[in-house]
Amino acid sequence: MDETEFMSLWQTEKRPEFPRFRGDETAQAVVVGGGICGLLCAYELLQNGVKDIVLLEARKICGGATGHTTGKITSQHGLIYRKLTDGLGRERAEEYARRNEEAIGRFRKIVETEKIDCDFIPCSAYLYALTDDGVRRLEAEADAAQHLSVDARIVHDCEIPLPVRAALCFPNQARFHPLKFAYRLAEILRERGVRIFEDSLAIALEDNTVVTREGRVYGKNVVLCTHYPFTNFKGMYYTRIVQSRSYVLALENARKLDGMYLDCEQGGCSFRSQPREGGDILLFSMFDHKTGHETGTPHYRRMEEEAKKLYPESAVRFRWSAQDCMTNDGIPYIGRYRQQGNSVYLASGFNKWGMTGSMAAADLISGLIVSGGDDCTVFSPSRSDFSMQAPVMFREIGDVVANFTKGYLEPPGRSLSELKNGEGGLAEYQGAKIGAYRDEEGALHGVNPVCPHMHCPLRWNPEECTWDCPCHGSRFDETGKVMENPASRPLEQRGPD
Repeated sequence: MDETEFMSLWQTEKRPEFPRFRGDETAQAVVVGGGICGLLCAYELLQNGVKDIVLLEARKICGGATGHTTGKITSQHGLIYRKLTDGLGRERAEEYARRNEEAIGRFRKIVETEKIDCDFIPCSAYLYALTDDGVRRLEAEADAAQHLSVDARIVHDCEIPLPVRAALCFPNQARFHPLKFAYRLAEILRERGVRIFEDSLAIALEDNTVVTREGRVYGKNVVLCTHYPFTNFKGMYYTRIVQSRSYVLALENARKLDGMYLDCEQGGCSFRSQPREGGDILLFSMFDHKTGHETGTPHYRRMEEEAKKLYPESAVRFRWSAQDCMTNDGIPYIGRYRQQGNSVYLASGFNKWGMTGSMAAADLISGLIVSGGDDCTVFSPSRSDFSMQAPVMFREIGDVVANFTKGYLEPPGRSLSELKNGEGGLAEYQGAKIGAYRDEEGALHGVNPVCPHMHCPLRWNPEECTWDCPCHGSRFDETGKVMENPASRPLEQRGPD
């Protein structure tokens, strides 16, 4: 498979390079994870007087979720405010809204102060409805948002080519080029003394010491910003976070939009324009499913068909998928990771809203490190809103059990000799079941199709040529190399040499 086939629009940007971590070091703060969340945490710590910082990234800076986002900076997070008000009360819902509203302003301030050229464009965000039931839910959401002092209003005029009945408009939001912003921020951090290391996978955390395969670094404070927590057994985060995939097309010759648009129904269409040399490009997104599920669905083909209906003159320039951590109650985990001690902090589970979520995490965690105090916030990893979390948690536990049972009982689909070039899946080899892929040149790649995280059977994803875990969302390329955590080890090689 061509490694650029699923490259995002953002990843054409030239990235800065950083060395691999080797040896042993100490620091006042160790940030694990080099996506936008980790970079912002390091930046806010610097701004608050913490100068001795080490940042470790398992692969390349911003090569994960940040490089596959749609780059929306917004406090409009779907139908969230009515849910939070009903489930947690007005005070907690108000805190969630305030933190995310402040995050938008903080992005604007950093862009202006640091003079970062990242196509930062103020705009409105719209949540739209195509049905009468959707309109009723938008009206309830508008009422909840307004009671939380969020500027939100119902409108009926929209730019998108769909029969929109009404939309909920959030003015004063923004969009930007996330990697132009993040790459420049990484360079600023390096210039100001932050020690950034790439290709430095954290494999363990022992008494505030982050262990990598080539060294250890002790931090007075440790901040985990690794998308899915790389250490997730303490606190049982594997039962509290579900990984979800969505898909994006970048369309040329499509109408430029001033606003950002999202369907109020799960899995509906999302639209937003991005300036680019040669003309604006439209980001068109559809579909939303748990990782490792719907592996037989041709998502990109179906999206391309829908895009042609909506924009007949358009052409696909880029296509990619995104993976997001979804919490059981729809609220990120930001604060002390108490099962690891009072000086280890967690930022995870941004529920597809990683831009404002990351900024809120950076502000909250830097404040806890510098000023101390309690983290009894709506985001606390130790929160006890069991009534909101329980329904999803029990549903997901049932799904994990079902996937274990089905996966281990599923017979191999074919023999190795039946695999054609470019095909993969479960196959039989010497009486055993293996995962196999035959590349376009005919070379065979065989693996043990079991996730090393918690031994869940994997599923072959023919659309992207990956092995996906339907239990906790780890993903591996066709050769078994880790693409998405929580797994930290590659798949065992199986089959003929």
